[in-house]
Amino acid sequence: MGTREQRNQQVVRRAIAALNQKDLDLFFSYHTEDTTSHEVYFPEPLPRGTFRSFLDSFLRAYPDTHIETRNMIAEGDTVVVENVMSATFTHDLGETKATGRSFTTREAVVFELADGKIKATRIYQDQKTIEEQQGVR
Repeated sequence: MGTREQRNQQVVRRAIAALNQKDLDLFFSYHTEDTTSHEVYFPEPLPRGTFRSFLDSFLRAYPDTHIETRNMIAEGDTVVVENVMSATFTHDLGETKATGRSFTTREAVVFELADGKIKATRIYQDQKTIEEQQGVR
């Protein structure tokens, strides 16, 4: 089964794979019931229900979203990844009109796990560059 760190890395890999498959039920099966996600563009962490609604809207707006993990480090119940995310803005997202333009950005994500499930994520990405690539700035 491996070390705790190896098991936690596997959970994160599976969650990212589920997100790439656009399978939110599977994605959230790797999360605790009280999971939160702190995104750079929201002032407070999103609780599970809000996080799921956001991802559902995001994946509709960017249906070709893909995350490639370049690096992963684990210590105890913390897993940190460096990803490259790419997507094309093909459908409106809230008040923002789709531009049909693609973006590629690096992001760092810190996952905190509890009992083998993701309890919290903190996502760091350059939102300004994404908006410039999308033509929405």
